Order: sequence, then C-alpha cells, then structure tokens
Amino acid sequence: MRTIIVAKAQRRYYAVSLLTISAMLVSLFTLNACSEKNPPDAQFETRLKALEAGAPGVGTIMSGVQLHFAKLYFAGKAQNWSLAEFELHEVEENLDRAAALRPEEYGTNLVGLNDAFRQTQLAALKTAAQNKDWNAFQSAYTEAIWTCNGCHEETNRPFIIITVPTIPPVPNQQWEPPTPSSEK
Repeated sequence: MRTIIVAKAQRRYYAVSLLTISAMLVSLFTLNACSEKNPPDAQFETRLKALEAGAPGVGTIMSGVQLHFAKLYFAGKAQNWSLAEFELHEVEENLDRAAALRPEEYGTNLVGLNDAFRQTQLAALKTAAQNKDWNAFQSAYTEAIWTCNGCHEETNRPFIIITVPTIPPVPNQQWEPPTPSSEK
C-alpha cells in the first residue's frame, strides 16, 4: 500500500513540477517581452535559475531509477522480456534526466558516468533481455548494482546501497508475460 501511495505521490510531484516549470517559462517569456532593462545574458541567467529551482531534485529522479530498476529485475526474473526492455528504457531516461540536471556532483562527472553505464552494464542488460537469457541478465544486473553503489560512493553517498530486490516494488503488477488470452 505504501508503495502505491509513494508512486502516486511521485507522479503527482512530476506533474506539478512540469506545470510549475511551464508556468515559469510563460511568465519569464512574458516578462522578457515586456522589459528590455536586463541585458540578454542576465535574462538567460534569470530563466535558467527559475527552471533549476522548479525542476525535481536528483534524489527524486534517482528514486524513479530505483523503482524502475527493481521492476526491471522482476520482469527479467519472470522472463517478461518486453517489460524488461521497457523498464530498462525508463531507467535510461531517468538517468539522462539526472545527468542533465546535475552534470557534476562532488567533482564526479555524472554525464560521463551515465554514458559509460549505458554502454556497459545497461547494454549487457539489454542484450540479455533481447536474447531472453536469464543467467546473463542476472549477472549483468548484479554488475550494474556494483556500478550503482560505486557511483554512490564517488558522489559522497556511500550510505545508499542498492541490493537485488527480494520483494516486488509494487503489489499490483503482473510480472509474467501476458498470455494470448490476456493480451486483448
């Protein structure tokens, strides 16, 4: 039940954040059209700071990564490879958002780490899912966890330790692939 509430709250937070950012952009464009007192560089800086203030934090985005990464595991374990590929894509999208929001953290190049992670561990997970190979998937998943935890240490968050999930992150999702009769 708690997971459902958290997931709903996250979706609501993202929706409110997107609405807030949209409203801020409209306001900023309106202000800029009405006032030419600030030089163009100052206007850009003002808009950028407003967008950054209204954007979800990296912690919020990484909670989304964690949710999709856990769902990825259960999809692979159930050999629902279509769902596994979908969840993998969600992980990639959220990691891209985090790297775009914070390209560097405590001297660590998050953009570079994200690119390397995509080209190695996430690529291995994608190949395992495409080949429908649970053993390769399980191995790639474990290696990805080690990499996640290494990143957490690099960014001064060694207290965030990801493990292989033992219970599904949401209680209301079927992990097994749909049967022909349930696809309708």
